[in-house]
Amino acid sequence: MRTACSMAQTPMLWNSLRAFLCVFLLCNPMGAAGDELALYRTSLHGSERLRVFALTRIFDQYPADPDVRNALRQGLRQLGEYYDGNGNRILRSDAWLYPVIGYDGNINGGVLNDHFRFGGLVFEADPAIRAKSGVVGGGGFGTMTRVALARGTFIDLTGTAEVSHSPEHDINRSQAEISACLRHNLARWTFVDLCRVFEEAQRELGRSTRRATRASLSSLHQIGGTYHETRIELERSDHNSVTQDAVTFGLRSVLNGVLPSVSISLAESVPNEIAFRSRVNAGIYVPYNGRLYGMFAWTQFADGGRFLNTLREDRTTGLGVSAEIHDDVTLAVTYASNRSTASFFNYEQLEFQLQFKNIRW
Repeated sequence: MRTACSMAQTPMLWNSLRAFLCVFLLCNPMGAAGDELALYRTSLHGSERLRVFALTRIFDQYPADPDVRNALRQGLRQLGEYYDGNGNRILRSDAWLYPVIGYDGNINGGVLNDHFRFGGLVFEADPAIRAKSGVVGGGGFGTMTRVALARGTFIDLTGTAEVSHSPEHDINRSQAEISACLRHNLARWTFVDLCRVFEEAQRELGRSTRRATRASLSSLHQIGGTYHETRIELERSDHNSVTQDAVTFGLRSVLNGVLPSVSISLAESVPNEIAFRSRVNAGIYVPYNGRLYGMFAWTQFADGGRFLNTLREDRTTGLGVSAEIHDDVTLAVTYASNRSTASFFNYEQLEFQLQFKNIRW
């Protein structure tokens, strides 16, 4: 049965998509052919495969350009296209450090509302479990190793860990992720990937774990002077012992000086648990004067479970912007709002983070 809340999600979804399309059309007029070298500079910020795909086409136009030639050679090598079964199997080996500086609206993992009304009465949350906000600082570490199995087939092993501290509240938070992905060039510019991921987040008031298995099929295409990556992904996740299956359809493009992307995810319901059912992500990034600027938005619908015998349905919407304010520093600001049939879960959050260029070796 469709409730008033679930029926309301349709116009909200279309409004979000319409806003994204308006921005897209303003930034990228229809019929613009674009300059191939501008496309090359834009492609540097795309996904690895999409970037290499664009470079192969751009190289046909500018084979003498050393930047294009060297970037293409390195990209193909790192994708295992030169591996013949002999020699070093390590295609990539990276390690990096990065600082963490930002403002977190829920450092301790507490409840975001301090009171709610029900049946004419006002209930207040225990101050000990209320969310605490403030500035946090810390650092993170990451490593990635790519091992070739055959030409165009390799395994990516990745791990990251991050720890930060709130001086105001004297509390810590941490998170870590490890993943192993088998990536295979199925045919020409079509790829299949199989990944296993483990994530853990630790806050003062709780610990969250998530395990996921993902299988995806992606394909790269050229339309005129533009390049596109389409993807379909199936995922089975276990989040705090709650298992859920989901499917995602995604598109990422390199256009005339613009990198738009959009994805739509649909998931099954989880009995007696609040869980996301649909999510739309849209973003657009624009390199300008050697720096990258972005805007992204999302909307998510979740349902399941009850609160004080009320069926719970949540609609979360968010908007974010990012800008390289210095050669090595990016400022990201995000705003999120949640509206629920259980008013206790209504909230608004504003967060920001300074992202520094990784120290790599």
